[in-house]
Amino acid sequence: MITNLVIAWWVSVPFSYAESGVAVIFALVPLVLYWAVRLLVALTHDASAVRRRFLGWLPLPLIVLVLWAAVDADLPFKTRFALFQSSMERFAQDVLRGGAQDLPVCAWTGLFPVCGHVLAEEDEFTGVELQISDWPITGSRCFVWATHGQPRADDYEYGLRHLTGPWWGCRGWDGW
Repeated sequence: MITNLVIAWWVSVPFSYAESGVAVIFALVPLVLYWAVRLLVALTHDASAVRRRFLGWLPLPLIVLVLWAAVDADLPFKTRFALFQSSMERFAQDVLRGGAQDLPVCAWTGLFPVCGHVLAEEDEFTGVELQISDWPITGSRCFVWATHGQPRADDYEYGLRHLTGPWWGCRGWDGW
């Protein structure tokens, strides 16, 4: 269950972290293989006992299927973003009111620890970037609140995704 929660957390950003794939390979796959081997051994020794206790064998595959379906539908991210979109918007407005600063302003906005700074191009407001600083993962994922259209794609060559309204998800280089 902890593996599922960690994977759901790592995919609850605009672009999934590569670490979620590592967790699947090194934690979830061995767990499923162990379950499959135990099931096959139990079936060869006493198939009638396995049929009688069939419901006891179902939780793991159901949990894995539900996790796969949720990740495939992007539910961890959509849920986390929808719940805290309004608080992030208030934070972005506060950052904008603070103006251009040398250091980013950091705070928890709902379940997103973010550091925000104003994006300006030749003294013209283009938006507010909120860098996600999920610990212990590198801060390579972000949100852009751009009320005047799409952010410059050149600034986000590793990924830019429209979320809703003025919100965009972005990805920077993270070494993977």
